[in-house]
Amino acid sequence: MDTLTRPAIAFVNPSVGFSDRRKSKPIGLAYIMAYLEKAGFPSSGFDFGDSEDDAVELAALYGLDRFDVVGFSVYNESFRAAVAMAEWIRSRRPQCLIVLGGPHATAVHEHILRRHPCVDVVVRREGEEAMLELVSCLHDRAKLTAIRGTTWRAPSSGSGSDGGGGLLVNEDRDFVPDLDQIPFPDAEFVSHSGYPDLTYYDEVQGRLKAALTICSSRSCPYDCSFCGVLTIGRKYRSREAERVVAELLHFRERHGVDYEHVYFSDANFFVSPTRALEVAEALYEADPQVTFSFGTRVNQILKAADVLPRLKERGLRFIELGIESASEPVLERLAKHVKPEVNVAAVRLLKRLGIEISLDFIMLDPATTLADIRANMEFLRETGFYDYVPHDHLYSALVLYEGTPIRDFYARRFGVVFDPDELPSPFTLFERPEVQRFSDTLRAFRKQWQDRIDGALAQGELALASIGDDGLSPGRATHARLQLDVVSLRHAPNLLTERLLADAEAGFPLLDAGGLEALLPRLGHDRVPLHDLIERTGAVAREAGFARAPGAVGPHGRD
Repeated sequence: MDTLTRPAIAFVNPSVGFSDRRKSKPIGLAYIMAYLEKAGFPSSGFDFGDSEDDAVELAALYGLDRFDVVGFSVYNESFRAAVAMAEWIRSRRPQCLIVLGGPHATAVHEHILRRHPCVDVVVRREGEEAMLELVSCLHDRAKLTAIRGTTWRAPSSGSGSDGGGGLLVNEDRDFVPDLDQIPFPDAEFVSHSGYPDLTYYDEVQGRLKAALTICSSRSCPYDCSFCGVLTIGRKYRSREAERVVAELLHFRERHGVDYEHVYFSDANFFVSPTRALEVAEALYEADPQVTFSFGTRVNQILKAADVLPRLKERGLRFIELGIESASEPVLERLAKHVKPEVNVAAVRLLKRLGIEISLDFIMLDPATTLADIRANMEFLRETGFYDYVPHDHLYSALVLYEGTPIRDFYARRFGVVFDPDELPSPFTLFERPEVQRFSDTLRAFRKQWQDRIDGALAQGELALASIGDDGLSPGRATHARLQLDVVSLRHAPNLLTERLLADAEAGFPLLDAGGLEALLPRLGHDRVPLHDLIERTGAVAREAGFARAPGAVGPHGRD
């Protein structure tokens, strides 16, 4: 078969510009690659998602100019890297068809083709069917540029269905109606940094489990104003429970790994509680040792409270809960359509049932006030999140993704036009100077202290497990003191944030007088400075014969 019928195809996940140790394979591209493979069009995958290397150097190193078709899946954060790679490929191989897809490309498809001549076509929304037509029609320009769900640069003659401004904007393609007809995302990627083993520490069973990510549905019927899912579309579809189980068993055999925990990566797994229970029952029937977790909204937790105990019996370990904020004005801006008291009720219900919570939270947005931050901190304290790790939720800020209503809201509010190629830093948009200073100081604390706290906390918790409380001195005394110190380390970022907030409400007298050091809390069983607490915890851990190995998983929860 020649290259006209079987072209050399590559799919690329470009870098977002920073490293993420939780990196996993780009499942959207994996689905497209598997779909094409089934139709007789094999492809190569390249995942640079967490690489901090130069984009052009990566393109050259991995020979992206040797392909007939190169498709990039792009988000706001990775768009610049994708364009740099595309320009380099175009200069080296002018005949290569360069395709962009994904949430960002879908949101600004016309802009991309007008500004960036290195891009030939944008595939909007879902990519499986459109990409198969593209690679099948490379030899026929008339068919190629008429594919539904794609946007092209119009010929200079202006012929064709002109979407305006010299573009061919073809009609939208219907969503894939039956997700069970799409092959499992069984595709391999060349990764610049590799993939860490995905695991879950099951506190109930007291052991570390190999974990697998599965997407059992697409989209979400809700309309949160900040969510990139809106870009792709709100048409919710789900897979049958039997196919979810079949995927787990497929990858167990394929990888030779006994996966015993499933991370459901659905945008909203709990849209149908009945269907969620069917999936849980099917997994349990296949293997009672399998546990699982998923993400959903607070209002759905309360509406389906009767289903949760059964889900727990069938292996539910934690829920990633989209709380976002405890402030009513912020919740209104985010179009969550819930009140703060609903957040509290959902958290209390899950805690009462003994179901762990993974916290989705947005501490700051551009219009945040100190009162909003105060509401957030009171919520975290009152609902027991002072013991929650990691502490990322304390430092989070709303990201204005292209194609989301909240980005348009702030563009109108600020009277600006955001460059479609740019993702404005969420830490530079605050309306109130006191919030800006609060954020700057909190970020300075994170940069200076958070990694040290994380390291000491991991060492201390695993040392506690190794020391044990045997009821004898000095072991018992050491265990008790270390236990208090570990709790203090968990609370340290929260206490600093509360002290900083109180100082901001008073006009920053402590910060003005002594800088960040003046705000650091004294902690531990004898109220020592934070530096001393970190050093002492590490020393006790070393005395217990424990030194944390790179990538080790603490007993406090998820990988």
